Amino acid sequence: MSDQANASTVPPEGFDLWQTVSGDPSQRMSGPLFVCHANCCRSVLACYLYRSLCHAPAHSAGMDPGDQLNDRAERILRAWGIDASGHRPSKVSRDRCLEADAIFMMGPSYLHRLLSEYGEDLAAKAYLFADPFSTPESFQRRTYTVWDPSFDDRPTTELLPELSWMRERVLQIRLALVGHGGQLVSASHYLDLCRTVDPHSH
Repeated sequence: MSDQANASTVPPEGFDLWQTVSGDPSQRMSGPLFVCHANCCRSVLACYLYRSLCHAPAHSAGMDPGDQLNDRAERILRAWGIDASGHRPSKVSRDRCLEADAIFMMGPSYLHRLLSEYGEDLAAKAYLFADPFSTPESFQRRTYTVWDPSFDDRPTTELLPELSWMRERVLQIRLALVGHGGQLVSASHYLDLCRTVDPHSH
């Protein structure tokens, strides 16, 4: 995934991460929606990190939700000081997408499937979490697919370094959503490329 040198994670002096897009602190954002395959791992990591680091609301969902939180995801979040034991996987829906301030997908295949099943008009507010600040030229090397640690048997201490980038990414996203960060590039800018991806691949 690409490094975003221009997507600063340092907020301006006096900036309130709780403020809304409109700048009116009395109107809280509904928050971003993070989506992966089963809502058991990747989207949960992003969602809980966003809530914890940004002190702001966030939601998560899955294209085909599983039965429970993945144990590795729970251990990873616990290592970051975050309790996600109450999480229950849920399915994405058009209503949830419409209510969200933005939708962040964990891979191009999920993005293609979301737009196919729930409406291509959502492309204007849908982004690839791996790098929502650049315009993809190709998806052949899985550059924009977030690695799934669900089936990785290594100890949590070995998994954490490979996922540390997610902490910075959620901060970048928060700043972008409130107008103090990099420019997000929505799927509407590369819709034709998105359509070339198998929507049922992982």
